[in-house]
Amino acid sequence: MKKIISDILKGGLPLLCLGMTVTSCDDFLDRKPLDEVSPSEYFKTADQLGTFTIKYYTNIFPNNSGWFGGVATFDNGTDNQAARDGNSGMYLQDQWKVPTSKGLDVYAIRDVDKFINENEAKIAKEEVTGTPELINQYMGEAYFIRAMLYFDKLKTYGDFPIMLNELNIDKDLVEASKRQPRNLVARQILSDMDKAIDKLQVTIANKVRINKNAALAMKSRMALYEATFEKYHRGTGRVPGDANWPGKSKEWNKNFTINQDDEVNFFLDQAIDAAKKVCDAVPLTTQNNHVMNPGTVGHYNGWNPYYDMFASPDLSKYPEVLLWRQFNSNLTPSLAHLTSNKLRGGAATGWTRGLVESFLMKNGLPIYASGSGYHGDTTIDLTKTDRDERLQLFVFGESNDLDIDQKSIDLINKQRVKEGKPTITKLLFDAATLFATDQASRDVTGYRQRKFYNYDPAMQLGQTFSDVDGQIIIRVEEAMLNYIEASYLRTGSLDATATGYWTALRARAGITAPISTTIAATDMSKEADVNRPSYDWAAFSAGHPVDATLYSIRRERRSEFAGEGLREDDLIRWAALDQVKNYQIEGVNFWDQIYQNPSFVNDKGVSLIIADGGAKATMSAKTLSKYVRPYQIQKTNNILYDGYTFYQAHYLSPFSYQEMQLCSPDRNAENSNLYQNIYWPVEANGEAIK
Repeated sequence: MKKIISDILKGGLPLLCLGMTVTSCDDFLDRKPLDEVSPSEYFKTADQLGTFTIKYYTNIFPNNSGWFGGVATFDNGTDNQAARDGNSGMYLQDQWKVPTSKGLDVYAIRDVDKFINENEAKIAKEEVTGTPELINQYMGEAYFIRAMLYFDKLKTYGDFPIMLNELNIDKDLVEASKRQPRNLVARQILSDMDKAIDKLQVTIANKVRINKNAALAMKSRMALYEATFEKYHRGTGRVPGDANWPGKSKEWNKNFTINQDDEVNFFLDQAIDAAKKVCDAVPLTTQNNHVMNPGTVGHYNGWNPYYDMFASPDLSKYPEVLLWRQFNSNLTPSLAHLTSNKLRGGAATGWTRGLVESFLMKNGLPIYASGSGYHGDTTIDLTKTDRDERLQLFVFGESNDLDIDQKSIDLINKQRVKEGKPTITKLLFDAATLFATDQASRDVTGYRQRKFYNYDPAMQLGQTFSDVDGQIIIRVEEAMLNYIEASYLRTGSLDATATGYWTALRARAGITAPISTTIAATDMSKEADVNRPSYDWAAFSAGHPVDATLYSIRRERRSEFAGEGLREDDLIRWAALDQVKNYQIEGVNFWDQIYQNPSFVNDKGVSLIIADGGAKATMSAKTLSKYVRPYQIQKTNNILYDGYTFYQAHYLSPFSYQEMQLCSPDRNAENSNLYQNIYWPVEANGEAIK
């Protein structure tokens, strides 16, 4: 029986457990495995404490590992970025269902609870040797890790059980499974973060281990997430205190009270405080020198410090990077990734027209504003001309360098000589790989991401994990933007600190106009027009347009963190998906000019472009739109042909039917302490109700 309950906790639940009572336990199963050393017996030195916490880094932080483009693909499935297959789970009703079996997956939380409780007791009795600084560091990491584990549960489920002591899986499951109001879960998360911040060192291990500044920045993310979620989701049943909140009828909440405005303000204040502390400690020093291309054969790195911050093996030298993951190809097995190689070939992803159009002109004006100087989008180069330099740097245009190593150039030239073509001095991007036999190596939208792309050919070896560029976990720019957003929501205005942070971010992007110029030129009747193709989803909260200043803050965040995997969380906390109905993802303007590129003709002179909507179609029809529509290329057996439509239930994940049963006092899922999230049914394989 213990194995059955254990499976629930770690995320697996066998079918045979249905209907069983969870009350008995074989005494033999309580015996410690002979090959396992318990924390109480092992953790006696500071270094030993550090070995426990480091193993959880892969649990709580995103990772570039695997046969894909890593973090560069984490915005897939949003209005920022499109994968080959689209996000059918999030934006179709019948693809995301209540699981039959799935567990709470709280094994990691249980282990960290045990570690904290046992070792805090030993430290108090001076039974752990080592310097106080290191002991505190590793205990601080433990509190940070627990906070991150709970933050993931908060984002996934909302209300969640708070378990700070090791759970007796035979006796305590039903009682411990009582979901607590999400604001209390968030307060517990911040409490753990405060303990972490108090214990962590400012400088340790070249910032590859959790440190004080990284914790402050992460705390600001957590607090802002909760503040905005509670603000924008109020009245939906997803916020404690709502009339239709599912936790309202539970016995353990009978004395629960909440002032929703006060809670929002509390979390905003926490975000403001944490963000300012780290921003004051870490100024924005890595600058953009406004060089947009390497320019010289063999000049792989060093041509633009700001670009290099996203494509360098050693990120410790960039003050803005507060925490990062280091890679090393010399280890066995190799600790490396494939990001640069995948981006070189398209990575079966691409930025969207919506994202690209949201970037400002360098004069601070939106592209539609009178006098903006926008050059149109008949080519990617024109699209990028005179635009925010984050767009210029981090999206490949036709004239951008793709390869600048002599070996690749010589290889290309050898073939060109055979074909009677003039030789080249460098290989340009020229055109997206929109039609590829290998579907894993093509551009989905035509806008290929260059952020995280290292020009060094040693980082691009196709069949081996060779890219050792560091991976950013969190950087101070996020804390700056967290402060700007939180302080504006708290006071309704931009204070001098927020204006200073924002101005610095814009200046680095090549935008010198005052913020007021941008806000004045931002037309919300255009930005929040759902009939305008590729409108910005973040122009809305709860189905209503936001004001021009707040929208401009959100647009700045979108521009700064494009391609870094923050977009989905932002859209969810802002309740920015309510109005998404039959939304068509679009890419480059293909049918005005780009379609004429010679690369779209094979070596026999036959066009690769088939746009009839049939089973062999390779491009969306011009009659639909002159822009690439990756999910309208083929009509037959295409569940996303009609676009993305969002359902209210999908803001939170459902609990499985079986775990609701097992966490119920009477084994009736309808009476479960692990009550189902609103708009999800209490039935296996049930679809979103709304």
